[in-house]
Amino acid sequence: MSLLFYMPEKITAKSERVEPTTSSIIMVSVAILVGIIILMYSGLMYTETMMKQYSDCRDKMAGFEQSGAYSSPEQFKTALSLCEGK
Repeated sequence: MSLLFYMPEKITAKSERVEPTTSSIIMVSVAILVGIIILMYSGLMYTETMMKQYSDCRDKMAGFEQSGAYSSPEQFKTALSLCEGK
């Protein structure tokens, strides 16, 4: 079974330069602005979360120090350095 396709003998394509409209420029600008805002917000949330985790770890280590869990200041400094590694 064969299929025959009609093909005109002369195909011409006109290429016209289309100028961007004001509405398309505004939509692209708004999309870029929204993308930047979303990236900044997610970055701030990530930073805030990491700072809270560090603060919580540091508070926990200070509580252990007050209860006498560390026998020397070097042990306390070592425990604090573990908070920075998270």
